[in-house]
Amino acid sequence: MTQMEKEVFGVIYERFSVGEKLQSFAKKHGIKLVLEMPAWGAKAMPSIYSLGFGKVAKEITLVNGNQKYKTEWEKIGAASKVKWVNEDNIFHTSFKDNSFDFVWNFAYIPNCENPDLLIEEMKRVSKKYVAIFSVNAGNIGFPIHRMVHRKTGIPWTHGDIKYNRRKYIKKKLEEHGLTVVDDGFVDCPVWPDSLGFRDVRLHRMNIDYGKINWKSDYAEMLAENKFPLWIKLVYLVERLPLPKLLKSIYSHINYTIAEKN
Repeated sequence: MTQMEKEVFGVIYERFSVGEKLQSFAKKHGIKLVLEMPAWGAKAMPSIYSLGFGKVAKEITLVNGNQKYKTEWEKIGAASKVKWVNEDNIFHTSFKDNSFDFVWNFAYIPNCENPDLLIEEMKRVSKKYVAIFSVNAGNIGFPIHRMVHRKTGIPWTHGDIKYNRRKYIKKKLEEHGLTVVDDGFVDCPVWPDSLGFRDVRLHRMNIDYGKINWKSDYAEMLAENKFPLWIKLVYLVERLPLPKLLKSIYSHINYTIAEKN
């Protein structure tokens, strides 16, 4: 039986904030060739986290994505820019050296079985930037989410929490000979990150995430460039020049962008 899931308002805001960051970075640095590897879903619609590049990049390659959601790319008029590529081994891909301007993934690295191999492969196929966006362990909701897992007896399925810490990710990228040029926080609303109750519900339903039909309102908003007032107001607060230490408490996502030397 196919399960229907609609992305909640917090996920929509997350997509908006991440998209704004990707688009602004692409405009500033002339990013034209993008690789998202892998283009997975992180308990949300897969293969659309790179939508922020849709209007500014020339070509966007999605590794091991779900082509069912090419409809979202069609909505923003960017379907012709997208290449869908399947790779049996993301640690040793078929891409040539220095093929892309920007290589990244979203909320995947903590669950990766070998982050070092993946970072090295991302570095190999990039000619300029390697970026990791990860759930922020410093958010006040993160320890509550972990506690909910413990109290319910549901195993922690979100990977190695070291890779939810920006400083650790930065150290790892530097170990691979990359130079961090931009790091910080996005998705900084006034509510805490997921406390885990939705996560528990999906676990208890024993859902096969590969069989979920996702519904998201984000692509329609992006296509028309019409976002609800609440999103604009929350983003206005997010854009305040507050210290990173303070932002780390309420930010849901951290990002680290490194440059290939």
